[in-house]
Amino acid sequence: MPSQTFFNLNQAKKERIMEAAIDEMSMHSYEYINLANIIRNAHIPRGSFYQYFEDKDDLCNYFYRYIGEKKMAFFGDLFLPSHDIPLLERFKLIYLKGFEFAKAYPKLMKAGQKMIGSEYYQKNAFVKDAMKQAILLYQNYIEIDQKKGRIRKDVDSHILASFLLEFMNKVTLDAFLKDDIDYKEIEKAVNGLLDILKKGIDVHV
Repeated sequence: MPSQTFFNLNQAKKERIMEAAIDEMSMHSYEYINLANIIRNAHIPRGSFYQYFEDKDDLCNYFYRYIGEKKMAFFGDLFLPSHDIPLLERFKLIYLKGFEFAKAYPKLMKAGQKMIGSEYYQKNAFVKDAMKQAILLYQNYIEIDQKKGRIRKDVDSHILASFLLEFMNKVTLDAFLKDDIDYKEIEKAVNGLLDILKKGIDVHV
């Protein structure tokens, strides 16, 4: 995590450093991120960088927190369990809001895509913990709906939560980054998935 010295910087300077980092991350996977490029483009001395971050790992870990904070601000109360929305409707709203987020922050999404594809991402303890927390959040949504009779009680909340997040995090990321994708196509895709989840794949006689 960054030092207090970093957090004490004015907002404009913090954003300039993160913009330089995101530019580099959007072009290179973790293994090829060059701190010298980030330092140069952020217009800070090399020594200052190491006053803010311990190393590249520290910066990348903060990147996940940074993108999470951006999403929380952008998505508003959609993630709050107290905001009473049925799971599948909530998933659709989050999914479509994710499309808007991708269009608003294309470099941030590109950087996220590069990081997800790296070996660092697969092994990183910070990332694993964040994913665990996300699964628990979705499990909570599911279990609330089970108590309200919206979802069958025999549905495994962990399996369903993991599936939805896997779809959200990986299957849709490439689609969100296409230049020619439109909102109607995204909505059609999520409606198709939700229809399968609601009706299942068995033939009902």
